[in-house]
Amino acid sequence: MSTAEICPGAVLSDCGRTPGGLLRLSNIGKTFGVTRVLQHVDLDLARGETVALLGENGAGKSTLSKIISGVIRPDNDGEMTLEGRPVFFQAPRDALAHGVALIPQELAYVPHLSVADNVMLNRWEGKCGLVTRRSTRRAAEEAAASIGVDLGDLSRPMARLTLAERQIVEIVKVLARRARIIVLDEPTAALSGEESRRLFGIVAKLNSDGVGLIYVSHRMDEVHEFSQRVVVLRNGRKVADLDTASTSKSELIRHMLGRDQHSKRTVIAPVSRSKPAALVVGKWSRSGIPSLADVSFTVAANEIVCLYGLRGSGAELVAQGLGGTRNDISGTFSLFGRAGPIPATPIRARRLGIGYVPAERKREGLVLRRSIRENLVLLVLSHMSRFGVIRAGFERRWAAEIGRRFDVRYRKLEQPLGQLSGGNQQKILLASRMAMAPSFLVLQEPSRGVDVGARAQIHSFLFDIARTKCPMVIVTSDIEEAVELSDRLIVIRDGRIVGELSGAAKTQSAAAALAAGGI
Repeated sequence: MSTAEICPGAVLSDCGRTPGGLLRLSNIGKTFGVTRVLQHVDLDLARGETVALLGENGAGKSTLSKIISGVIRPDNDGEMTLEGRPVFFQAPRDALAHGVALIPQELAYVPHLSVADNVMLNRWEGKCGLVTRRSTRRAAEEAAASIGVDLGDLSRPMARLTLAERQIVEIVKVLARRARIIVLDEPTAALSGEESRRLFGIVAKLNSDGVGLIYVSHRMDEVHEFSQRVVVLRNGRKVADLDTASTSKSELIRHMLGRDQHSKRTVIAPVSRSKPAALVVGKWSRSGIPSLADVSFTVAANEIVCLYGLRGSGAELVAQGLGGTRNDISGTFSLFGRAGPIPATPIRARRLGIGYVPAERKREGLVLRRSIRENLVLLVLSHMSRFGVIRAGFERRWAAEIGRRFDVRYRKLEQPLGQLSGGNQQKILLASRMAMAPSFLVLQEPSRGVDVGARAQIHSFLFDIARTKCPMVIVTSDIEEAVELSDRLIVIRDGRIVGELSGAAKTQSAAAALAAGGI
């Protein structure tokens, strides 16, 4: 019998979850200044249960996760109990001591230490107070093996790993601590489908051992596949607590947004193939890992072409090559009929009229400590100045206008960018590139780490941009996004194009099969 049958209604609370109770939050609230981020939130977690925590960016998910793990303290009017005993965490160390661990969306690692050192951080093993590299490596190997993960060369510095590889190391580090409660904040945002399935295989094993997990995500397919219960936050309040099996994606989106979601795609003009191709990529190749082998494709005027592949397929190399961040790719390149070398630097790419949106916005695309204004005009400062002096008034008006155009939500332009939600940061990343008035757009993972509402907005912006301003190449590991956004979908596996899908043949199952070698 499902929870919905026990407790009818759209919003459930405290429905028979005392048996096997592991964690209980009652009347949790949090205020920052005059802003109420969380209000009267209740949440229960049973032993061996995975609860998905959903909500738009700014709904309070990360704040609640940080309260559970001791990163921030709640207001005094609520209570948290662990196995029936009241607890109050002053710091993450207190939470870890009670078996509560957090894997944050912003990974906490030491870039210049090795993989082994990061896995065993603050837990180095040795004899007589002496720690050796061999003992650390052996302990890290055992930790990874215990949960069925292969970390490869453990002597590599973390700084040399890809985003997905760093994510896996952080997961191993936390899971190896044998915590009773694990909070996963967007754990699969940088992982391929296969890596996500492997992670959730580990989660299922932990559940069977009695470990409770709270899983923050925006991926609806994962929520339905890997959680038993879904809690939805909106504007800092819990608006739904549902049995996963008895709900649907549309119902969850309705709770998250407070309304029904409708498709935003508006085709302003059909894709024209009578005009010369906007982009021609010819026989792009690169040796090494990942590799490229004779990758060739074209993009028509006003067309969106998505490149999809599993992690390490080589699809990301194409975006980086077009954006000027790689100089080790051979092949031919033509943009709007002008043939030339593949852009070897970001400056060269910008001069050609290419706007490049990188995969890691906080590492490669934005400066979080600087203001919203500064980030919005970062790439067009030359247009803001006269005789080498920035025209402050013109700069503010320009930033305000471009921010308004992309519906960026903020209190003031001088606010540090790092204070905004992931969705608003991603909008600013896109807005800052469009401020250049590019003739061609290249994007990697354009909606990574954003909520459903922001994702729909970003997709709508991209459709309008492609049809009215410039064509684009989108590289994404999100198969749903690849199918939804593309006019044509190109699948890459092991550095080669293995298929092209369009029209009725462009489905998630077909793309997944091609990417995995199934057809």
